[in-house]
Amino acid sequence: PTKFMDSEIKVHQIIQDLQGVAAAPDLFPEFVRLKAVSPLLSLISHENTDISIEVVDLLKEFTDVETVQEEGRNAEILLDALIAKQMIPLLVTNLERLDETQKEDQQAVHNTLNIFENLMEVAPEVAAVKLSTETKLMDWLLKRLRKGVFDENQLYASEILSMLLLTGGKAVKAFTEKQGLKRLVRCVAAYRKRDPESLDEVEFVENLFNCIVSTLGAEKANQLAFAQADGLQLMITMVRKKRYTQAAALKVLNYAVSDCMSNCEKTIECSGLKAIFKAFMARGKVSKRLKQEIEATEEHVLSCIVQLFVHLSDVRYLRLLNKFRENGYEKVERLVELHDKYYSRLEDAERKYQREHPDEPVDEDELYMRRLDNGLYSLQMCALLIALICSAGEKGIYERVVQLLNQQDSSLKDVKETLEEYHANLAGDKSGKKMKTILNNVIIILDQLLGTGEEEGGGEEEDQASGSAPAAARGAPQEEKEQ
Repeated sequence: PTKFMDSEIKVHQIIQDLQGVAAAPDLFPEFVRLKAVSPLLSLISHENTDISIEVVDLLKEFTDVETVQEEGRNAEILLDALIAKQMIPLLVTNLERLDETQKEDQQAVHNTLNIFENLMEVAPEVAAVKLSTETKLMDWLLKRLRKGVFDENQLYASEILSMLLLTGGKAVKAFTEKQGLKRLVRCVAAYRKRDPESLDEVEFVENLFNCIVSTLGAEKANQLAFAQADGLQLMITMVRKKRYTQAAALKVLNYAVSDCMSNCEKTIECSGLKAIFKAFMARGKVSKRLKQEIEATEEHVLSCIVQLFVHLSDVRYLRLLNKFRENGYEKVERLVELHDKYYSRLEDAERKYQREHPDEPVDEDELYMRRLDNGLYSLQMCALLIALICSAGEKGIYERVVQLLNQQDSSLKDVKETLEEYHANLAGDKSGKKMKTILNNVIIILDQLLGTGEEEGGGEEEDQASGSAPAAARGAPQEEKEQ
């Protein structure tokens, strides 16, 4: 036993000495050449966890992002060797035996996650694949998200998971294979009746929602799995409760229904319309700090309603359309109000830019990106919604839209121009092509409405023009329901 203790003391001293190597990156290639990497990594599994903890701390220094970026090739040689000699699976396996009720072990977990974060920053694609597919890290992270009282390591676990899922592909696949969405829904459900209690917990909750968004955006099957895990019902409840999570829940709901007919239908079945339109009607003065969050919420609400219009039919579609008819067309008034808000903002922003850059030539791509930064997407959603409700064959809705636009010194011509700009800048992927078809149809109907002179008061032709609509405007025939 005495000899054993002596050997551990020697190992401890060697590890301490190696801290000097970590501070001298020019020695990294020599460290690798001397084949010191494998013996060092073997100590991660040392039966004395104090030794293991010291090695983890040393590896954190070796993988430091600033060191890797500043030292270039020297640091890359060591990093490549560490990865090749199985540092990642050894660290993940070691996580399982650390007891976070002990302060030293808790710090070792934090340092291990720090190493993973470093790897994700300097070699994101390699690190993401190895962490998510060649280890049990996904399972460990999902368990850690729900373990005990909220703490710093729980926050860190959510950050690592969010970073992994942002890479998409194999990381998202590994996540879904671990029933990740279902387990995340359970984590988020804890905030159905309470708000986060600290800034760190706020960040934790935001990370959870971002993880869900990353997964939903990766594959349609994930949208269906989310609904099966009662995710839609939970998001609708959170929107209705108006707690801190409302904005994040609307974002998730938007991603859940995007190009997904069955989720749009299930949203109606879960009494989602009332919650969504309550958020849509939200008004009031807010602080500058909350302004950006509220406008992001408006964007997601508008996009969500557009998706419902595009994918619903029959009774569900009529229930949606009726929302714009009820209570004296108050939803129409709110829609035109939002249209004016974003239209005016874009005009003001462009005038300001021209004043500050009077001699700068116009670059169309830069102009479009600048407009997006100033709320163009929300304006496009407003314009598309206006076009969809005007083409629905409801004369009362149509006449109220025209009246309100005229009061704002605007018209359906402005709406049409916005949609034409949207159409011209859509991507050529499957989703972009589908939206182009919808835009083509509503622009044709707007042309018919403008051609009948209906904006100026019209005549008998109005009903024929405005009644041409719902399915055609929304790009019928609709997609088949997902299996």
